[in-house]
Amino acid sequence: MTTSFFILLFLAIGIALLTLKPRDVSSPIRFKRLGYASIALAAFSLISASFTIIEPGYVGVPVLFGNVGSQSLPAGIHPIFFLTDVYKMSIQTKDYTMSSVHNEGNKIGDDAVATLSRDQLILKFDVSVWYHLDPSQANNVYSNIGLNYEEVIVRPAIRTALVNAATKFDASDVMSLQRDAYTKTVTELLLQELNGKGVILDNVLIRNVEPPTTVSDAIAAKLKASQEAQQMEYTIQYAQKEAQRKAIEAQGISNAQKIIGNGLTQNYLQWYYITQLKDVVNSPNNSTIILPFDQKLIPLLNVPAKKQ
Repeated sequence: MTTSFFILLFLAIGIALLTLKPRDVSSPIRFKRLGYASIALAAFSLISASFTIIEPGYVGVPVLFGNVGSQSLPAGIHPIFFLTDVYKMSIQTKDYTMSSVHNEGNKIGDDAVATLSRDQLILKFDVSVWYHLDPSQANNVYSNIGLNYEEVIVRPAIRTALVNAATKFDASDVMSLQRDAYTKTVTELLLQELNGKGVILDNVLIRNVEPPTTVSDAIAAKLKASQEAQQMEYTIQYAQKEAQRKAIEAQGISNAQKIIGNGLTQNYLQWYYITQLKDVVNSPNNSTIILPFDQKLIPLLNVPAKKQ
């Protein structure tokens, strides 16, 4: 409407200047030039206001005298009546985040959503929801909801779906094995909430689940006890294997001793004794060797010293 106002203003000024009859004889030409320039400016503004350009990823909602058009305008250039206002609405995928994470002191999205589980425990969720505006329903969304449809429709629908879904699960289930089932339930409830609202749901991402402090402490204690039990089991297994190893080693030594004991005959001992004596005799540091008395062996051997 602002452009239309200036078009009418320039047109009125131009007509007034052309029809004006000044007293000064030299003024008519100057006034006429200004009048033609004003009319030309009004004509240029009129032509510009008769077309609108819709950027990629947007649709245009035409509104004329408070009446919303029946169809939205897709991306491209479109001829319109110059008094028509066109409101552009994004149809690109948007990310609505509910999180307690802070970035340099600023919140990203809203606070994490707090819900009550089936076992009456409070859980906090960090959630991201991907959605986009249905291009064919842009006019209805603008008429019935407005440009702030995200705050009016999307945000309450997400919170409602999260709360209603949490009542169907225990806290331990949501935090572990059944998180996918919980996400699926949230998605189904959110689809029901957004049905007929002109918003298409793309995906629901449960990024983090924060349990109550008591539950967190209990989980940490359980994990610690489990780790200690695993460590103790490993220690016991190691001790058992070490005992088995020593028993096998001792059995091997015992068997070896039995084999050696059974093979030590008197003749073998005498032969081995004499063999060792040869090594001693050949030693450069000995000249006389005194041996224990044995009736079957020579008790004393005189070994001549080696000549220098």
